Amino acid sequence: MSNSSIEEISYEHIPLEQRNGTAKELFFTWFAASTVSTTLVTGSLAIVLGLNFWWSLVAILLGHGIGATIMALHSATGPKAGLPQVVQSRAQFGYFGAILPMLIILIMYLGYGATNTVLVGQGMEETLGLNMNVTVIVSLIPMVLLAIFGQGLLQKSMKIYTIGFTAVFIILSIMILMNVSMELLNAGTFSFSQFLLMTSICVTWQITYGPYVSDHSRFIHPSQSKKVFTYSYLGSFASSVWLMVLGAAIATMVVNGNVMAQIKDMGSLGFIIALLLSLGVLVINSLNIYGAGIIILSIASNFLTFKTSARLRTITSIAIGVIIALIATWSSDNFMANFQLYLGFILFFIIPWSMITLTDFYVLKRVHYPPDEFNKKDGIFGKINIPTMIIYLLTIFIQIPFINTELYVGPIAKMLDGLDIAWIIGGAVSFLLYISFAKLTAPAKLTVDVYPTSNVPENN
Repeated sequence: MSNSSIEEISYEHIPLEQRNGTAKELFFTWFAASTVSTTLVTGSLAIVLGLNFWWSLVAILLGHGIGATIMALHSATGPKAGLPQVVQSRAQFGYFGAILPMLIILIMYLGYGATNTVLVGQGMEETLGLNMNVTVIVSLIPMVLLAIFGQGLLQKSMKIYTIGFTAVFIILSIMILMNVSMELLNAGTFSFSQFLLMTSICVTWQITYGPYVSDHSRFIHPSQSKKVFTYSYLGSFASSVWLMVLGAAIATMVVNGNVMAQIKDMGSLGFIIALLLSLGVLVINSLNIYGAGIIILSIASNFLTFKTSARLRTITSIAIGVIIALIATWSSDNFMANFQLYLGFILFFIIPWSMITLTDFYVLKRVHYPPDEFNKKDGIFGKINIPTMIIYLLTIFIQIPFINTELYVGPIAKMLDGLDIAWIIGGAVSFLLYISFAKLTAPAKLTVDVYPTSNVPENN
Protein backbone atom coordinates (compact mmCIF):
# COMPACT_ATOMS: atom_id res chain seq x y z
CA MET A 1 0.00 0.00 0.00
CA SER A 2 1.07 3.58 -0.59
CA ASN A 3 1.26 6.42 1.93
CA SER A 4 -2.46 6.88 1.47
CA SER A 5 -4.54 5.68 4.44
CA ILE A 6 -6.99 4.11 1.99
CA GLU A 7 -6.21 0.50 1.13
CA GLU A 8 -5.01 0.01 -2.44
CA ILE A 9 -5.40 -3.73 -2.87
CA SER A 10 -8.36 -5.99 -3.59
CA TYR A 11 -7.99 -9.22 -5.57
CA GLU A 12 -4.18 -9.10 -5.76
CA HIS A 13 -1.78 -11.52 -4.05
CA ILE A 14 -0.22 -10.33 -0.76
CA PRO A 15 3.60 -10.88 -0.82
CA LEU A 16 5.19 -12.47 2.24
CA GLU A 17 6.96 -9.28 3.25
CA GLN A 18 3.58 -7.55 3.58
CA ARG A 19 2.00 -10.24 5.81
CA ASN A 20 2.04 -8.21 9.00
CA GLY A 21 -1.24 -9.43 10.50
CA THR A 22 -1.57 -11.71 13.53
CA ALA A 23 -3.86 -14.68 14.04
CA LYS A 24 -5.22 -13.29 17.34
CA GLU A 25 -6.80 -10.32 15.59
CA LEU A 26 -9.08 -12.74 13.75
CA PHE A 27 -10.71 -13.71 17.04
CA PHE A 28 -11.93 -10.13 17.42
CA THR A 29 -12.95 -9.90 13.76
CA TRP A 30 -15.14 -13.00 13.80
CA PHE A 31 -16.40 -12.57 17.35
CA ALA A 32 -17.52 -9.06 16.44
CA ALA A 33 -19.00 -10.18 13.11
CA SER A 34 -21.81 -12.03 14.85
CA THR A 35 -22.42 -9.69 17.79
CA VAL A 36 -25.21 -7.88 15.98
CA SER A 37 -28.98 -7.82 16.10
CA THR A 38 -29.10 -10.05 12.99
CA THR A 39 -27.77 -12.93 15.08
CA LEU A 40 -30.46 -12.42 17.71
CA VAL A 41 -33.14 -12.41 15.02
CA THR A 42 -31.73 -15.60 13.49
CA GLY A 43 -31.73 -17.34 16.86
CA SER A 44 -35.37 -16.40 17.31
CA LEU A 45 -36.25 -18.39 14.19
CA ALA A 46 -35.91 -21.60 16.22
CA ILE A 47 -38.86 -20.53 18.38
CA VAL A 48 -40.80 -19.19 15.39
CA LEU A 49 -40.40 -22.62 13.79
CA GLY A 50 -42.08 -24.20 16.84
CA LEU A 51 -39.19 -25.66 18.83
CA ASN A 52 -38.97 -25.12 22.56
CA PHE A 53 -35.94 -23.32 23.97
CA TRP A 54 -34.00 -26.43 24.97
CA TRP A 55 -34.18 -28.11 21.58
CA SER A 56 -33.36 -24.73 20.05
CA LEU A 57 -30.23 -24.68 22.20
CA VAL A 58 -29.14 -28.12 20.98
CA ALA A 59 -29.77 -27.18 17.33
CA ILE A 60 -27.79 -23.95 17.72
CA LEU A 61 -24.82 -25.70 19.33
CA LEU A 62 -24.79 -28.52 16.78
CA GLY A 63 -25.19 -26.26 13.76
CA HIS A 64 -22.48 -23.82 14.78
CA GLY A 65 -20.16 -26.63 15.81
CA ILE A 66 -20.32 -28.05 12.29
CA GLY A 67 -20.43 -24.74 10.46
CA ALA A 68 -17.64 -23.01 12.38
CA THR A 69 -15.28 -25.87 11.54
CA ILE A 70 -15.92 -25.35 7.84
CA MET A 71 -15.63 -21.57 8.21
CA ALA A 72 -12.29 -21.87 10.05
CA LEU A 73 -10.92 -24.24 7.41
CA HIS A 74 -11.62 -21.57 4.81
CA SER A 75 -9.90 -19.00 7.00
CA ALA A 76 -6.75 -21.13 7.26
CA THR A 77 -6.33 -21.12 3.47
CA GLY A 78 -5.68 -17.37 3.45
CA PRO A 79 -2.16 -17.40 4.91
CA LYS A 80 -1.11 -20.20 2.57
CA ALA A 81 -2.46 -18.62 -0.60
CA GLY A 82 -2.22 -14.91 0.21
CA LEU A 83 -5.42 -14.40 -1.79
CA PRO A 84 -9.14 -13.83 -1.16
CA GLN A 85 -11.12 -17.09 -1.19
CA VAL A 86 -13.07 -16.07 -4.30
CA VAL A 87 -9.84 -15.62 -6.28
CA GLN A 88 -8.54 -18.94 -4.96
CA SER A 89 -11.60 -20.52 -6.61
CA ARG A 90 -9.95 -19.99 -9.99
CA ALA A 91 -7.79 -22.99 -9.12
CA GLN A 92 -10.85 -25.24 -9.00
CA PHE A 93 -13.28 -23.61 -11.45
CA GLY A 94 -10.91 -22.06 -13.97
CA TYR A 95 -10.09 -18.42 -14.68
CA PHE A 96 -13.51 -17.56 -16.12
CA GLY A 97 -15.39 -20.47 -14.51
CA ALA A 98 -14.88 -18.92 -11.07
CA ILE A 99 -17.13 -16.03 -12.11
CA LEU A 100 -20.23 -18.17 -11.44
CA PRO A 101 -19.51 -18.81 -7.73
CA MET A 102 -18.26 -15.22 -7.46
CA LEU A 103 -21.67 -13.97 -8.61
CA ILE A 104 -23.45 -16.25 -6.14
CA ILE A 105 -21.23 -15.00 -3.34
CA LEU A 106 -21.76 -11.40 -4.44
CA ILE A 107 -25.51 -11.94 -4.05
CA MET A 108 -24.77 -13.25 -0.58
CA TYR A 109 -22.77 -10.14 0.36
CA LEU A 110 -25.48 -7.83 -0.94
CA GLY A 111 -28.20 -9.85 0.80
CA TYR A 112 -26.50 -9.80 4.17
CA GLY A 113 -25.60 -6.15 3.66
CA ALA A 114 -29.24 -5.29 3.03
CA THR A 115 -30.42 -7.48 5.92
CA ASN A 116 -28.14 -5.77 8.40
CA THR A 117 -29.09 -2.34 7.07
CA VAL A 118 -32.80 -3.13 7.46
CA LEU A 119 -32.14 -4.04 11.10
CA VAL A 120 -30.45 -0.67 11.64
CA GLY A 121 -33.52 1.03 10.21
CA GLN A 122 -35.91 -1.08 12.27
CA GLY A 123 -33.90 -0.44 15.42
CA MET A 124 -33.90 3.31 14.92
CA GLU A 125 -37.61 3.25 14.14
CA GLU A 126 -38.37 1.16 17.26
CA THR A 127 -36.22 3.24 19.61
CA LEU A 128 -36.19 6.80 18.28
CA GLY A 129 -39.14 6.80 15.89
CA LEU A 130 -36.95 7.79 12.94
CA ASN A 131 -38.08 7.17 9.38
CA MET A 132 -36.78 3.75 8.42
CA ASN A 133 -35.83 4.46 4.81
CA VAL A 134 -34.02 7.67 5.71
CA THR A 135 -32.11 5.82 8.45
CA VAL A 136 -31.13 3.08 6.01
CA ILE A 137 -29.59 5.59 3.61
CA VAL A 138 -27.78 7.62 6.30
CA SER A 139 -26.46 4.51 8.09
CA LEU A 140 -24.66 3.32 4.97
CA ILE A 141 -22.28 6.30 5.05
CA PRO A 142 -20.08 5.04 7.94
CA MET A 143 -20.34 1.46 6.63
CA VAL A 144 -19.00 2.50 3.24
CA LEU A 145 -16.25 4.65 4.77
CA LEU A 146 -14.94 1.77 6.90
CA ALA A 147 -14.91 -0.52 3.86
CA ILE A 148 -13.05 2.10 1.83
CA PHE A 149 -10.24 2.54 4.36
CA GLY A 150 -9.87 -1.23 4.51
CA GLN A 151 -8.09 -3.83 6.56
CA GLY A 152 -6.15 -1.68 9.02
CA LEU A 153 -9.10 0.37 10.24
CA LEU A 154 -11.46 -2.61 10.08
CA GLN A 155 -9.31 -4.70 12.41
CA LYS A 156 -8.93 -1.87 14.94
CA SER A 157 -12.67 -1.21 14.84
CA MET A 158 -13.50 -4.90 15.37
CA LYS A 159 -11.29 -5.13 18.46
CA ILE A 160 -12.82 -2.04 20.06
CA TYR A 161 -16.29 -3.22 19.08
CA THR A 162 -15.75 -6.69 20.60
CA ILE A 163 -14.65 -5.28 23.95
CA GLY A 164 -17.50 -2.76 24.14
CA PHE A 165 -20.31 -5.02 22.98
CA THR A 166 -19.25 -7.98 25.10
CA ALA A 167 -20.23 -5.82 28.07
CA VAL A 168 -23.54 -4.99 26.38
CA PHE A 169 -24.39 -8.65 25.84
CA ILE A 170 -23.43 -9.62 29.37
CA ILE A 171 -25.96 -7.06 30.60
CA LEU A 172 -28.55 -8.32 28.12
CA SER A 173 -27.99 -11.90 29.27
CA ILE A 174 -28.64 -10.89 32.88
CA MET A 175 -31.78 -9.00 31.89
CA ILE A 176 -33.14 -12.02 30.02
CA LEU A 177 -32.49 -14.33 32.98
CA MET A 178 -34.45 -11.93 35.15
CA ASN A 179 -37.44 -11.77 32.76
CA VAL A 180 -37.82 -15.21 31.21
CA SER A 181 -39.66 -18.02 33.00
CA MET A 182 -39.17 -21.77 32.91
CA GLU A 183 -42.71 -22.08 31.61
CA LEU A 184 -41.83 -19.97 28.57
CA LEU A 185 -38.60 -21.89 27.96
CA ASN A 186 -40.47 -25.20 28.03
CA ALA A 187 -43.20 -23.98 25.66
CA GLY A 188 -43.11 -25.47 22.17
CA THR A 189 -42.53 -28.97 20.89
CA PHE A 190 -39.93 -31.10 19.19
CA SER A 191 -40.11 -31.74 15.47
CA PHE A 192 -37.15 -33.43 13.82
CA SER A 193 -37.72 -31.59 10.55
CA GLN A 194 -37.79 -28.20 12.31
CA PHE A 195 -34.82 -29.18 14.47
CA LEU A 196 -32.83 -30.07 11.36
CA LEU A 197 -33.97 -26.86 9.67
CA MET A 198 -32.67 -24.76 12.57
CA THR A 199 -29.43 -26.74 12.59
CA SER A 200 -29.15 -26.07 8.86
CA ILE A 201 -29.69 -22.35 9.40
CA CYS A 202 -26.81 -22.29 11.90
CA VAL A 203 -24.56 -24.28 9.58
CA THR A 204 -25.44 -21.82 6.84
CA TRP A 205 -24.66 -18.87 9.11
CA GLN A 206 -21.10 -20.10 9.57
CA ILE A 207 -20.48 -21.35 6.03
CA THR A 208 -21.54 -18.03 4.56
CA TYR A 209 -18.49 -16.55 6.30
CA GLY A 210 -16.36 -18.88 4.15
CA PRO A 211 -15.99 -16.38 1.30
CA TYR A 212 -15.16 -13.57 3.77
CA VAL A 213 -12.46 -15.11 5.89
CA SER A 214 -9.51 -15.16 3.51
CA ASP A 215 -10.12 -11.48 2.77
CA HIS A 216 -8.59 -10.88 6.20
CA SER A 217 -6.42 -13.94 6.92
CA ARG A 218 -4.41 -13.43 3.70
CA PHE A 219 -2.53 -10.66 5.52
CA ILE A 220 -1.11 -13.26 7.95
CA HIS A 221 2.10 -15.29 7.56
CA PRO A 222 1.76 -18.93 6.36
CA SER A 223 3.41 -20.26 9.54
CA GLN A 224 0.34 -19.09 11.52
CA SER A 225 -2.24 -21.12 9.56
CA LYS A 226 -3.11 -23.43 12.48
CA LYS A 227 -3.52 -20.46 14.81
CA VAL A 228 -5.70 -18.79 12.18
CA PHE A 229 -8.00 -21.83 12.25
CA THR A 230 -8.22 -21.81 16.06
CA TYR A 231 -8.86 -18.09 16.54
CA SER A 232 -11.34 -17.91 13.66
CA TYR A 233 -13.28 -20.88 15.05
CA LEU A 234 -13.36 -19.65 18.63
CA GLY A 235 -14.39 -16.12 17.72
CA SER A 236 -17.20 -17.07 15.38
CA PHE A 237 -18.55 -20.01 17.40
CA ALA A 238 -18.59 -18.19 20.74
CA SER A 239 -20.43 -15.06 19.65
CA SER A 240 -22.84 -16.82 17.27
CA VAL A 241 -23.96 -19.37 19.85
CA TRP A 242 -24.20 -16.80 22.63
CA LEU A 243 -26.37 -14.38 20.69
CA MET A 244 -28.58 -16.96 18.98
CA VAL A 245 -29.32 -18.56 22.35
CA LEU A 246 -30.25 -15.11 23.66
CA GLY A 247 -32.42 -14.55 20.57
CA ALA A 248 -34.22 -17.84 21.15
CA ALA A 249 -34.80 -16.98 24.81
CA ILE A 250 -36.20 -13.55 23.93
CA ALA A 251 -38.44 -15.08 21.25
CA THR A 252 -40.19 -17.19 23.90
CA MET A 253 -41.50 -13.92 25.37
CA VAL A 254 -43.05 -12.53 22.18
CA VAL A 255 -45.70 -13.62 19.69
CA ASN A 256 -44.40 -12.28 16.37
CA GLY A 257 -40.67 -12.89 16.81
CA ASN A 258 -39.81 -9.18 17.05
CA VAL A 259 -36.89 -9.57 19.46
CA MET A 260 -35.75 -5.95 19.10
CA ALA A 261 -39.13 -4.63 20.23
CA GLN A 262 -39.02 -6.99 23.22
CA ILE A 263 -35.55 -5.79 24.24
CA LYS A 264 -36.74 -2.18 24.02
CA ASP A 265 -39.65 -3.00 26.31
CA MET A 266 -37.30 -4.21 29.07
CA GLY A 267 -37.16 -0.75 30.66
CA SER A 268 -34.79 2.16 30.04
CA LEU A 269 -31.73 -0.12 29.98
CA GLY A 270 -33.38 -2.29 27.35
CA PHE A 271 -34.07 0.82 25.29
CA ILE A 272 -30.37 1.77 25.38
CA ILE A 273 -29.29 -1.79 24.45
CA ALA A 274 -31.71 -1.91 21.51
CA LEU A 275 -30.30 1.41 20.32
CA LEU A 276 -26.68 0.22 20.68
CA LEU A 277 -27.45 -3.06 18.89
CA SER A 278 -28.85 -1.16 15.95
CA LEU A 279 -25.88 1.20 15.81
CA GLY A 280 -23.40 -1.66 16.16
CA VAL A 281 -24.33 -2.97 12.74
CA LEU A 282 -22.72 0.15 11.27
CA VAL A 283 -19.31 -1.38 12.01
CA ILE A 284 -20.02 -5.01 11.15
CA ASN A 285 -21.81 -4.38 7.87
CA SER A 286 -18.63 -2.86 6.45
CA LEU A 287 -17.35 -6.46 6.04
CA ASN A 288 -20.08 -7.10 3.47
CA ILE A 289 -19.21 -3.97 1.50
CA TYR A 290 -15.47 -4.73 1.72
CA GLY A 291 -15.98 -8.32 0.48
CA ALA A 292 -18.40 -7.32 -2.27
CA GLY A 293 -15.84 -4.81 -3.52
CA ILE A 294 -13.21 -7.54 -3.80
CA ILE A 295 -15.56 -9.72 -5.83
CA ILE A 296 -16.60 -6.94 -8.21
CA LEU A 297 -12.98 -5.99 -8.89
CA SER A 298 -12.02 -9.68 -9.16
CA ILE A 299 -14.67 -10.20 -11.85
CA ALA A 300 -13.56 -7.01 -13.60
CA SER A 301 -9.97 -8.28 -13.60
CA ASN A 302 -11.12 -11.23 -15.73
CA PHE A 303 -11.77 -8.84 -18.60
CA LEU A 304 -9.66 -5.75 -17.89
CA THR A 305 -6.04 -5.31 -16.88
CA PHE A 306 -5.68 -2.88 -14.00
CA LYS A 307 -4.09 -2.42 -10.59
CA THR A 308 -6.35 -1.61 -7.67
CA SER A 309 -6.12 2.01 -6.49
CA ALA A 310 -7.64 3.99 -3.63
CA ARG A 311 -9.85 5.85 -6.09
CA LEU A 312 -11.12 2.61 -7.68
CA ARG A 313 -11.92 1.06 -4.32
CA THR A 314 -13.71 4.22 -3.22
CA ILE A 315 -15.93 4.31 -6.30
CA THR A 316 -16.69 0.59 -6.04
CA SER A 317 -17.58 0.77 -2.33
CA ILE A 318 -19.91 3.73 -2.87
CA ALA A 319 -21.67 1.90 -5.71
CA ILE A 320 -22.16 -1.16 -3.48
CA GLY A 321 -23.58 1.07 -0.74
CA VAL A 322 -26.15 2.48 -3.17
CA ILE A 323 -27.19 -1.03 -4.28
CA ILE A 324 -27.57 -2.20 -0.67
CA ALA A 325 -29.70 0.87 0.12
CA LEU A 326 -32.04 0.06 -2.77
CA ILE A 327 -32.39 -3.60 -1.74
CA ALA A 328 -32.92 -2.70 1.93
CA THR A 329 -35.67 -0.17 1.27
CA TRP A 330 -37.40 -2.60 -1.11
CA SER A 331 -37.34 -5.63 1.22
CA SER A 332 -38.05 -4.01 4.59
CA ASP A 333 -41.83 -4.55 4.59
CA ASN A 334 -41.59 -8.36 4.75
CA PHE A 335 -38.22 -8.73 6.36
CA MET A 336 -38.46 -11.99 8.34
CA ALA A 337 -39.99 -13.96 5.46
CA ASN A 338 -37.46 -12.61 2.97
CA PHE A 339 -34.60 -13.34 5.37
CA GLN A 340 -35.56 -17.00 5.85
CA LEU A 341 -35.94 -17.54 2.11
CA TYR A 342 -32.61 -15.86 1.56
CA LEU A 343 -30.80 -18.15 4.02
CA GLY A 344 -32.20 -21.21 2.25
CA PHE A 345 -31.17 -19.88 -1.15
CA ILE A 346 -27.60 -19.23 -0.05
CA LEU A 347 -27.18 -22.68 1.50
CA PHE A 348 -28.35 -24.28 -1.74
CA PHE A 349 -25.50 -22.74 -3.77
CA ILE A 350 -22.72 -22.18 -1.23
CA ILE A 351 -22.41 -25.75 0.10
CA PRO A 352 -21.13 -27.30 -3.17
CA TRP A 353 -18.69 -24.42 -3.72
CA SER A 354 -17.38 -24.70 -0.17
CA MET A 355 -16.97 -28.47 -0.34
CA ILE A 356 -15.16 -28.35 -3.69
CA THR A 357 -12.69 -25.67 -2.61
CA LEU A 358 -11.94 -27.31 0.75
CA THR A 359 -11.58 -30.77 -0.78
CA ASP A 360 -9.11 -29.42 -3.30
CA PHE A 361 -7.09 -27.68 -0.59
CA TYR A 362 -7.14 -30.12 2.32
CA VAL A 363 -7.84 -33.58 0.87
CA LEU A 364 -6.06 -33.36 -2.46
CA LYS A 365 -3.38 -31.14 -0.89
CA ARG A 366 -3.40 -28.68 -3.80
CA VAL A 367 -2.18 -26.02 -1.45
CA HIS A 368 0.40 -23.91 -3.24
CA TYR A 369 0.19 -22.53 -6.74
CA PRO A 370 2.44 -19.88 -8.31
CA PRO A 371 0.62 -16.62 -7.40
CA ASP A 372 0.94 -15.21 -10.91
CA GLU A 373 -1.11 -18.09 -12.30
CA PHE A 374 -4.27 -16.73 -10.69
CA ASN A 375 -4.12 -13.73 -13.04
CA LYS A 376 -3.44 -15.62 -16.27
CA LYS A 377 -6.25 -16.29 -18.69
CA ASP A 378 -4.24 -19.09 -20.29
CA GLY A 379 -2.50 -20.33 -17.14
CA ILE A 380 -2.45 -23.76 -15.54
CA PHE A 381 -6.07 -23.48 -14.34
CA GLY A 382 -7.50 -23.02 -17.82
CA LYS A 383 -10.30 -20.68 -18.84
CA ILE A 384 -13.10 -22.93 -17.56
CA ASN A 385 -12.64 -26.17 -15.66
CA ILE A 386 -15.47 -28.08 -17.33
CA PRO A 387 -15.47 -31.11 -14.96
CA THR A 388 -15.67 -28.90 -11.87
CA MET A 389 -18.44 -26.80 -13.38
CA ILE A 390 -20.40 -29.94 -14.24
CA ILE A 391 -19.93 -31.30 -10.71
CA TYR A 392 -21.02 -27.96 -9.20
CA LEU A 393 -24.13 -27.59 -11.36
CA LEU A 394 -25.02 -31.28 -11.09
CA THR A 395 -24.84 -31.08 -7.31
CA ILE A 396 -27.18 -28.08 -7.31
CA PHE A 397 -29.60 -30.02 -9.52
CA ILE A 398 -29.41 -33.13 -7.31
CA GLN A 399 -30.34 -31.05 -4.24
CA ILE A 400 -33.64 -29.86 -5.76
CA PRO A 401 -35.79 -32.91 -4.82
CA PHE A 402 -34.64 -32.60 -1.19
CA ILE A 403 -35.34 -28.92 -0.55
CA ASN A 404 -38.26 -27.54 1.44
CA THR A 405 -38.91 -23.81 1.15
CA GLU A 406 -41.95 -21.58 0.90
CA LEU A 407 -41.33 -21.25 -2.82
CA TYR A 408 -40.84 -24.94 -3.59
CA VAL A 409 -40.99 -28.30 -1.84
CA GLY A 410 -39.14 -31.16 -3.53
CA PRO A 411 -40.77 -34.59 -3.96
CA ILE A 412 -38.34 -36.36 -1.63
CA ALA A 413 -38.80 -33.65 1.01
CA LYS A 414 -42.57 -34.31 0.78
CA MET A 415 -41.96 -38.04 1.23
CA LEU A 416 -39.88 -37.21 4.34
CA ASP A 417 -42.73 -35.13 5.85
CA GLY A 418 -41.05 -31.84 4.99
CA LEU A 419 -37.55 -32.80 6.14
CA ASP A 420 -35.00 -30.67 4.27
CA ILE A 421 -31.70 -32.52 3.89
CA ALA A 422 -30.61 -30.78 0.68
CA TRP A 423 -27.49 -29.29 2.28
CA ILE A 424 -26.35 -32.70 3.55
CA ILE A 425 -26.91 -34.25 0.14
CA GLY A 426 -25.14 -31.32 -1.54
CA GLY A 427 -22.10 -31.62 0.68
CA ALA A 428 -21.80 -35.38 0.28
CA VAL A 429 -22.39 -35.42 -3.48
CA SER A 430 -20.01 -32.57 -4.30
CA PHE A 431 -17.27 -34.16 -2.16
CA LEU A 432 -17.68 -37.65 -3.64
CA LEU A 433 -17.90 -36.46 -7.24
CA TYR A 434 -14.97 -34.07 -6.97
CA ILE A 435 -12.66 -36.47 -5.14
CA SER A 436 -13.59 -39.34 -7.47
CA PHE A 437 -12.88 -37.34 -10.61
CA ALA A 438 -9.60 -36.07 -9.17
CA LYS A 439 -8.43 -39.59 -8.35
CA LEU A 440 -9.39 -40.90 -11.77
CA THR A 441 -7.56 -38.13 -13.62
CA ALA A 442 -4.58 -37.57 -11.28
CA PRO A 443 -2.28 -35.82 -11.64
CA ALA A 444 -4.74 -33.33 -13.10
CA LYS A 445 -3.11 -30.12 -11.91
CA LEU A 446 0.30 -28.64 -11.31
CA THR A 447 1.04 -27.53 -7.78
CA VAL A 448 4.23 -25.78 -6.79
CA ASP A 449 5.21 -25.42 -3.14
CA VAL A 450 5.91 -21.72 -3.30
CA TYR A 451 5.92 -21.25 0.48
CA PRO A 452 7.01 -24.52 2.11
CA THR A 453 6.54 -23.83 5.82
CA SER A 454 9.86 -25.41 6.75
CA ASN A 455 11.76 -22.91 4.60
CA VAL A 456 9.90 -19.76 5.57
CA PRO A 457 11.06 -17.82 8.63
CA GLU A 458 8.18 -17.22 10.99
CA ASN A 459 6.83 -13.68 11.12
CA ASN A 460 6.93 -12.68 14.77
